[in-house]
Amino acid sequence: MNEPAATQIPAPQLVTARPVRAARIAVLAAVVALVVFGIAAAILRSTYDDGVGFTVADQVGIAGTGVLVALGLLSLTRPRLRADAGGVDCRGFFGGYRHVDWNLVTGVEFPSKARFARLVLPGDELITLYAVQRGDGERSVLVMQKLRALFAASRSAAD
Repeated sequence: MNEPAATQIPAPQLVTARPVRAARIAVLAAVVALVVFGIAAAILRSTYDDGVGFTVADQVGIAGTGVLVALGLLSLTRPRLRADAGGVDCRGFFGGYRHVDWNLVTGVEFPSKARFARLVLPGDELITLYAVQRGDGERSVLVMQKLRALFAASRSAAD
């Protein structure tokens, strides 16, 4: 019997990715943090039993802390990935996009024990692709197949 040939995905024009599962969890956690800190700020002035007097400034401070905690949690939704024939643009939790041309990339990998995919550059330098996460399961597999197809297409175009 003939075994089927390995299916190869044709190189797509554009590959995009963002974290899905982690983003949902981050949004939920941010809402919970806002609610908890909001409730704490609202009931803060009514707790005078221990002899300590709280003011409106204390309430604003607690609410502001809740907003800062929520914003920190929402930073987990920021990672993005855009790849095309020209290279890869990736953004992490903070900062802007970073562009890497395909001619600088020596490999696209997702090690079995790693949480994120990565690009391998010369000299064993790694660029972590935070938008491609293990927790996203099949979405990450599909993105990796497309990235590898783009990488292979860039190699064949360079030859």
